[in-house]
Amino acid sequence: MKFHRLGRTSFKQTKRKRGYTTKYTYTPDWHHQSQIAAKKEYKALKILYPKGVAVPKPIKQNHHILVISMIEGAELYHYPELPNPQAVLNEILANTRKAYRDAHIIHADLSPYNIILQPNHHILIIDWPQYVTIKHPNAQQLLKRDLQNVLRYFQRKHKLKTKLKKALTYIENDTIEQDER
Repeated sequence: MKFHRLGRTSFKQTKRKRGYTTKYTYTPDWHHQSQIAAKKEYKALKILYPKGVAVPKPIKQNHHILVISMIEGAELYHYPELPNPQAVLNEILANTRKAYRDAHIIHADLSPYNIILQPNHHILIIDWPQYVTIKHPNAQQLLKRDLQNVLRYFQRKHKLKTKLKKALTYIENDTIEQDER
């Protein structure tokens, strides 16, 4: 179970940082914002999971609680070394592509903190309440930021150099194969 609980510190920033609160004429309290976040994440998982994107299986959502399949592993940043960092990066990019092209969704907060490396060395992408559709006015900017976060991490920690332009082309277009990155 995942409990959405926007604390006091993040609560002060949510109206500015999270688009899902802007439709209200008032600032919803932390509990209502937590419910909104849980509903939004559940909606994203219900769209992504059937499309084969590596996300936890959504089971149920009620109030500010999200019930998902069991997650084994830890966030990517917890692993100072990976047996095959290129394979992990390829899997992240392939899932980002699947979310973009098949589900028409951009994570909008993708980083090593939101990618779980499972014991089998496959990934799960978690924490979707800030997602946007590809029709969002800032979609391209958010996709670019997501990719920059991931590519910078792999360059800094694992010395993998992947150009942002090649990664963007792979995510967005039919014509570029993943191996051409």
